[in-house]
Amino acid sequence: MSLLMAMLLLSSSAAKEPPKRPDLSDPVDGQCAEAIPLKEGQTAICRGVLLPTSWVADYELSESHLEKVERLYRLDTTYLEVQLEVTQKLLLEERKPVPILDRKTTWAGIGAILGSAAVIGGGYVIVAAVEDKQ
Repeated sequence: MSLLMAMLLLSSSAAKEPPKRPDLSDPVDGQCAEAIPLKEGQTAICRGVLLPTSWVADYELSESHLEKVERLYRLDTTYLEVQLEVTQKLLLEERKPVPILDRKTTWAGIGAILGSAAVIGGGYVIVAAVEDKQ
């Protein structure tokens, strides 16, 4: 029973959804509506931050990696939730009271009572038979 409780506690603590992504920043006045590639010496027609191309490529790679990790984490969470449900059902089954006629102690008690009654009854029969002969 304590193993089931440990599994239940472990499953419930591990089964959490991934944290939500932070909200996007508000647009800045005059910012570029989309990414505009610039060549050396060109000027921009809108406000923005010029980043190295490799940084943008790294950002895109990390973004796709993050999406994959979130999908995997969601799958793991679903699996843990199913495990939690199964463990809870097993725990409820363990806690259900056993009907009185299905208990071993009930039948042991009935056997002891019937055995005692048989011994006492046999004693009375022997005593009655001995008294009849006298």
